[in-house]
Amino acid sequence: MSGSGFLILGVAALAAYMGTSWERARRALFDVRVGRQRVSNLRQAAARERLHALLIVSLSLLVIYLIARAR
Repeated sequence: MSGSGFLILGVAALAAYMGTSWERARRALFDVRVGRQRVSNLRQAAARERLHALLIVSLSLLVIYLIARAR
């Protein structure tokens, strides 16, 4: 095989390698976006749950105070 044949095979191998690495990088980018969105959703859910817990505790304390004050 001549030098040109090796060069063509090398370029083809490089193109295949770059194609697979490009695809891996593209998938990783989209996975990161999905992961960030999932984390964002979990943070929002946790904030909502903290707010609900704070409201429940506050209202419970208010009711206990009102009951104790009425007696």
